[in-house]
Amino acid sequence: MCISLIVAAVLLAQAPPLDRARLASQAQSMAEQLPNLIATEVLKQKSISYSTRMRIRIGEAALRPIAPKIREREIVSELGYALRGKEKPVWFELRKVISVDGKQVTAPKAARERLAFGLKSDDERARLKMLEEFTKYGLDGIATDYGLSLLMFRFGDIDKLQFEERESEFVGADRVRVIGFRALDSEMAVTVFDGNNAVRQPVRGTLWLREADLRPVRIQVLSTLIQNKMEIADEGVVEYVRSKFGCVVPASVAYTRKVNGTLAVETKYRYEGFQKFGSEAELKVTP
Repeated sequence: MCISLIVAAVLLAQAPPLDRARLASQAQSMAEQLPNLIATEVLKQKSISYSTRMRIRIGEAALRPIAPKIREREIVSELGYALRGKEKPVWFELRKVISVDGKQVTAPKAARERLAFGLKSDDERARLKMLEEFTKYGLDGIATDYGLSLLMFRFGDIDKLQFEERESEFVGADRVRVIGFRALDSEMAVTVFDGNNAVRQPVRGTLWLREADLRPVRIQVLSTLIQNKMEIADEGVVEYVRSKFGCVVPASVAYTRKVNGTLAVETKYRYEGFQKFGSEAELKVTP
């Protein structure tokens, strides 16, 4: 144990300082491609609720704990990215739902065309309507924008983060540097929908960078909120892959919410078929 700790300390001492400019350029490259990217998102959520009502039980049933209720949902959407806000515009995810639990609510072509309109239009009402539509399907503690976590490391934002080098490890065949980070600015946050309320939560987490070129392969984002004397802990883990457009894009997000240490929500997102589309009125997708 002592030997392994010594080796780890030596490796950390030998690690070069984080090249912030190189990391920021990776994040900037993704930001530059976002206005033209569109993909299909498959969301699967498992929410867990525990009974708090008193029930009189006798016999063997009284010895067994009450099983929690588990509800599962699946939503398939067309996904794109848009800027929101005039003074301090920020990127956010915009969706048009195709199906809910296997039942189609919008034809795929129509969903993509309506999404493209919302992305390219300055009509804020159309965008808000799509955001509201997504929250009406009974999802619990739905988290958004985790796929955009890399944007925290862009030029101008990366200096709002504090970094801590950790032990290197392997992700697949690649050796990666593992770096902890913490936001120094309250504006660095993720959005979690709690019912109809959008809650912005300041973040901290861990970054996995491929050692060869500092390409991001994974980002873990953690946040904690105290609400009604309950501790709500959210965790999002984003896996990134290099796209054919030269930047990295999210491949998946695994999100969990724990309330006072007990798992309440588990949501997995999968992203497929990133494509570019034109800005003309008629939707033109470039494969």
